[in-house]
Amino acid sequence: MLNIEFLNEKATKVNSALKKVSKILEMGEDAFLKTPMYPDRVKYYLIILYDELEAIACHILSNIHNEKIKENCLERLSQEGVFSEKLNRLLQDFTKFKVNLFESGFNYSERELYYLSKEIVDTLNSLFLKELSQVVKQLKEKQPKLAIPVNLVKLNHHASVIKGEIKRLEPFKKMSKEEFLKSSFAIDRSRYFLVVAIDSALWICRHVSRQIGLKPSKDCFKGLGGNNVISQDIAQKLSTISSLRDTLTDPTKEVDREFLYNLVNSEFEDITNRFILEIAKFIKYGKRE
Repeated sequence: MLNIEFLNEKATKVNSALKKVSKILEMGEDAFLKTPMYPDRVKYYLIILYDELEAIACHILSNIHNEKIKENCLERLSQEGVFSEKLNRLLQDFTKFKVNLFESGFNYSERELYYLSKEIVDTLNSLFLKELSQVVKQLKEKQPKLAIPVNLVKLNHHASVIKGEIKRLEPFKKMSKEEFLKSSFAIDRSRYFLVVAIDSALWICRHVSRQIGLKPSKDCFKGLGGNNVISQDIAQKLSTISSLRDTLTDPTKEVDREFLYNLVNSEFEDITNRFILEIAKFIKYGKRE
């Protein structure tokens, strides 16, 4: 999903790098050629600029193709024709410039560096942010409409954290009950993984509660259950588990090992899977059923 906060942050850094390069180039060609530190500074700011553009391109591509894309994003984005022909061509040239300068060891003359940098900065200043906003607008229009306005990026992140911690519990599920109860390592690791998952479940609970106007309460899960956001049995089970969070966190406190064994082996995964599913249905339709 589109992370507007992330894109705004990266766009701000792009703008900052462009201003720093522009400030040097505005000194004029003669000053640039006669001041040794200017070419070095420009190279430094250009690599920062490229990295920020690459991060934006990876995020845009990932949303276009619905898969995580992490490498060669700027070049690929320009080849797919997402932007105007002029901007796509400039991004391809910038990619080649970066490879030549920082990977192939090619040395540009200071005069060549001045004019190439000026072209990069002038084109990006006039086109990039304007065209990026248009692309983002188009992508937002394609996103599913939600009945409850939530931060879907962060909500998905915390749902992934829960699933990730459950996966980390898998080795302990293969242990016999006797082995598990006698293993200090299994107990300690299980406690930690459960706490991380509980914290993410609590974040989801509190975020959804705020978005539907519920007042903060000591028991967030029961609040959602009482308002028919999640089923009463899931609310009760998550309430019980979350009440043990501080005990699970503190290694000096004993925990019911049989209860922990049951959580690890089936109950916690079943409960959190249902919780995530019920939350997903609620934010999409505005009701549990």
